[in-house]
Amino acid sequence: MTYDEAIQYLYNLQRFGIKLGLSNMMCLLEALEHPEQRFPSILVGGTNGKGSTAALLASILQAAGLRVGLYTSPHLLSFTERFLINGLPIAREEVAALTEEIRSVIEQRFPSRLQPSALSLQFPHPTYFEVSTATAFLAFARKRVDYAVVEVGLGGRFDATNILTPEVSIITNVSLEHQEYLGRTLQEIAFEKAGIVKEGKRVVTAAEVPEVLSVLEKVCQERGASLLRVQDRFSFQVRRSDLEGQAFDLVGEAGSYQDLETKLLGRHQLMNAASALAAVELLPRATPSREAIATGLRQAWWPGRLQVAGRKPLLLLDGAHNPAGASALATFVQEHLASRRLVLVFGVLKDKDWEGMLSQLGPLASIVILTKPESERAADPRALTAAERYCPKLELQPSVKEAIGLAREVASSDDAILVTGSLFTVATALNVLGYSDLFLPPQGRVVV
Repeated sequence: MTYDEAIQYLYNLQRFGIKLGLSNMMCLLEALEHPEQRFPSILVGGTNGKGSTAALLASILQAAGLRVGLYTSPHLLSFTERFLINGLPIAREEVAALTEEIRSVIEQRFPSRLQPSALSLQFPHPTYFEVSTATAFLAFARKRVDYAVVEVGLGGRFDATNILTPEVSIITNVSLEHQEYLGRTLQEIAFEKAGIVKEGKRVVTAAEVPEVLSVLEKVCQERGASLLRVQDRFSFQVRRSDLEGQAFDLVGEAGSYQDLETKLLGRHQLMNAASALAAVELLPRATPSREAIATGLRQAWWPGRLQVAGRKPLLLLDGAHNPAGASALATFVQEHLASRRLVLVFGVLKDKDWEGMLSQLGPLASIVILTKPESERAADPRALTAAERYCPKLELQPSVKEAIGLAREVASSDDAILVTGSLFTVATALNVLGYSDLFLPPQGRVVV
């Protein structure tokens, strides 16, 4: 199986849709001799910031000299981005070999599920995400990672990643999302997120909403797990925050950390850094030095989240895809781009609360260009008829490439262009801008 054949096989699994539940995942991992039991792990869930928090945590552990696997989703440019070992994707050839191995196991263990039948309805064929997650676990076991940092895909309780028994679970925050799967209220969604809480283990959260915290506290109490609120353990003071990064101090119960730096932009990333550090302090098998913590935070890299992709005009890419993410993005715009004329390129999926996002971002822009990301779930910009309520001037472009082209035409060198609304929009923009490898060593990264 070549890499391209492996990717085609994996993408074909998307026809099996999203199936929440752990029975299929357990069956698949049993056939693979339980690779998930061969490494310690940290599971990172929540609504927003879970990928950034996972990346910051993995970077700290790597700086401490540990071999660290990082599993996240979705990817931006290459499927290999989902599986990082010490900050670099595994090889395409390895993805192909692992996929072929897992396909063989599926064909042996799930023979009746390859064609629709009564039995296949009772025991569904493994899904795209289940096979991707099994690939990560198999890769991490074979690479003998000291720790695996694993981002939850959807929800928590029935997500394929929840087959793990992590040493620490992180729930970054909880807001309304994926309501067709997770519930209509914050309490219902919080209960699903709290599904990653394990008996007698430790849990870190940065959630602040009282009804969310009450659910997390109840679940932790029922399972004998300890809950640590980041806001209770840490306070931070910003020394510098600009388009190059941020410098800050963290003060916690275990001591203070002075003159920390991160290249990740936005004040919300400081809470993510505090969450990562809180989790590190709870790990029984890892004791990073202060130097390793500082180095890890400084070297952490997470593309597509307030990523600077151009300078004249300033071009920013951000994967905010819900109102909570838009709120954090709006705060950044007001703090750092208030003196610049803003051109907003906005492409969104049709199942997202695009009005909740545009109501916050639209008024900050001089012109909003609605466009369509490359996804079957993408919203047609012509259908976003209510957008004119929130945008002073509105343009429509059928593709992200054309939208960025128009944005560059109307923006002066002193203006700012912000591309957002979905990670699919950001991924398309990265392709348009000529990016090919998002995880080169820092010295190899080029800002176009």
